[in-house]
Amino acid sequence: MFPLHEIGVNFPFGLLLVDFKGEIQYANPVCEDILKIKKPYMKFIQEVLPGSSIIKVIKDGNFEIIEYTTNINLCLMNISLVPEKLGGIVFLDDHTYHDFIDHSSRVIDLKQELEAIMNLSGELVTITDANGKVLRVNNTCEQILGVKEFELVGKVASALEKNGVIDTSSTLHVIRNKGRVKMHQVTKFGRRLMVEGHPIFHADGTLSKVINISKDVTEIANLQKKLEETKAVLDYYQQQLNIFQKQEQSFVFKSKAMEEVYELACRVADVDATIFLHGETGVGKEVLARTIHQLSNRKDAPFIKINCGAIPESIMESELFGYAKGTFTGGNKEGKKGLALAADKGTLFLDEVGELPLNLQAKLLQLLQEKQFTPLGETKPVQVDVRFITATNRNLEDMVKQGTFREDLYYRLFVIPIVIPPLAERKEDIPFMISHFLDTFNQKYKLYKTIDKEVVQFFIDYEWKGNVRELQNTIERLVLTSSLQHIELKSLPDKFVKSRTKTDEYIHGNLKHEMELFEKKMILQALESSPTMKEASKKLGVDPATITRKVQKYNIKIARSQYQL
Repeated sequence: MFPLHEIGVNFPFGLLLVDFKGEIQYANPVCEDILKIKKPYMKFIQEVLPGSSIIKVIKDGNFEIIEYTTNINLCLMNISLVPEKLGGIVFLDDHTYHDFIDHSSRVIDLKQELEAIMNLSGELVTITDANGKVLRVNNTCEQILGVKEFELVGKVASALEKNGVIDTSSTLHVIRNKGRVKMHQVTKFGRRLMVEGHPIFHADGTLSKVINISKDVTEIANLQKKLEETKAVLDYYQQQLNIFQKQEQSFVFKSKAMEEVYELACRVADVDATIFLHGETGVGKEVLARTIHQLSNRKDAPFIKINCGAIPESIMESELFGYAKGTFTGGNKEGKKGLALAADKGTLFLDEVGELPLNLQAKLLQLLQEKQFTPLGETKPVQVDVRFITATNRNLEDMVKQGTFREDLYYRLFVIPIVIPPLAERKEDIPFMISHFLDTFNQKYKLYKTIDKEVVQFFIDYEWKGNVRELQNTIERLVLTSSLQHIELKSLPDKFVKSRTKTDEYIHGNLKHEMELFEKKMILQALESSPTMKEASKKLGVDPATITRKVQKYNIKIARSQYQL
C-alpha cells in the first residue's frame, strides 16, 4: 500500500485519493466521516462529489483550490505515481484552511509589510469589511482615539458612532455612497480628526473593504483658534477680502442681501436680455454692471459706459449713435463712430437712463428692439450685437405717469430688474468695504495706514447717505489726510464728530416720536427697494397687513404696482 495511506491516518484534515478514471482508492478517517463512506469503497468520485474537477486536474497536472461547500474548502492536487497517476483531494474546514494560509511564509511576509505600512505614517489607519466591521487598526489607535486596539477590532462602525467613540463614521458614509469621502471627525475625548475613507471593490464591482486614514488636527485647530483670537478685527476682514478681491473695483459683499443680488447677477450674466439696475446713488450700480460683464461670455469684448445725465442733450445723439462724414461744421472730417457701435460684441451700460431726453428715447427703443440704429447724416442703418445694462436711481414708473419717460421703453428696459439695497440695509458689508478700500488706497498712494476697530464700529453705525461711494471717498480722504499711521476716532473729519454728538443728543428726545420716525424711515427704505408691499414686508419681517396699516398711518405714497400683495 502506498505509504501515504499510513500517514493519512494521522492527518487533521480529510484526504481522498482517486485514479485517473475517478475511482476512489483511499480515504483517511477524517475524509470517511466527511463523505460518509466506508471500505471497501468501490465508488467513483462523481458519486460522492458531483461536479468535482479532480480528473481534469490529474490529466492537466494542475493545482486548484476551490470552495466546494459553505464550510468545506477542497484543495485539488496532482500526485504522480509509477506506473499510474493518482489525484488527491484534501478537505480543509474553514478554521484549518485559514490556519494554513496564515502560517504560510508569503502571508506572513505580507502581514509584516502591511503592519509596517500602516504604522509608518503616524496617522490612524482602520480597515473594515463591507458591513463596517473593524478588521484591523494600527498602533496609533489608543493615542488618537483613546481606546485600545481590542476595543475596536470586531466592532461595527455604527456601534462606534452610537457609543460616542466618534461623532460620525466615515466608514458608513463610504458604504452608503460607494465612493471616497473626506470629512471631519470628533472623538469622545474631543480630538479633531481629518478623515479620508477609501472603498476597495471586488472584481465584480461589489464592495470588499473600507480603508480609513485619519490625521489628528487637534493641535492645528487649537493653534488656529489662538491665532484668530490674537488677531485684530481688521486682519480678519482682510483675510475675507482676499477671497473676493481681484481688482480695485471688485464687488465686495458679505451680507445675505448682496449675496442674493450677486447670485442673480451670476445666473443672468450669459443671458442677452436687458438688465435693469435700480438703487440709490452710490450703491455700486456701475460696479455690478462691470461684474456682470466680466461674468458673461462677452467679457473679452468692450464694456462701454454712457452717463445719460452727464452728457449734454445737444451732443447726446451724436455721442451715442455717431455721425457721417461732413455732418457737422467743425466736427471730425471723417465722421465719428458712436458709442453704440464701439460696444459691438460687448456690453453697453446706460447709467442714469432716466435722464435720457424724450427725443432720444425712441431711437434707444429701436436700438434695443432691432439691435440697429442710423447714425446722424446717414440713411442706412447699422447693425450691432450689443448686450444692454441700464441703471437709475429714479422711479421710472412715476416718470411714465408724468409723461417724461416712454412707457414702451420702460417695459423694454424692465426685463430683468435687479435692486441693489442701500448701505443702511447691509451694514455687515461695511467692515469688508473699509478693509478693501484701505488696502486699495494704501497700494495706490504707497502708504501703510491702519484703522482702529472703534472707527470701524462708528462707520457701521453711521448713516451713509452717499452709500458705498461716500464710504469709499471717506476712506481715501483719511488715508491721505490723517497725520497718524493708525487712523483713530480723533482723525475723523468734523462732520463725523458733529454726527456723533447729534446722535448722543437723541437720548434726551421724545422716545415715542423718535421711534415713529425711525419706523417710518425703515418702511420707506424697504418700499423703495421692493417691487411690492409683500416683498417689503418680507424684508421687514412683518405681515403685509401690517405694512398696509403703517403706510396709511404715516401717509406714505407708494407706486400703484406695489399694492399687489
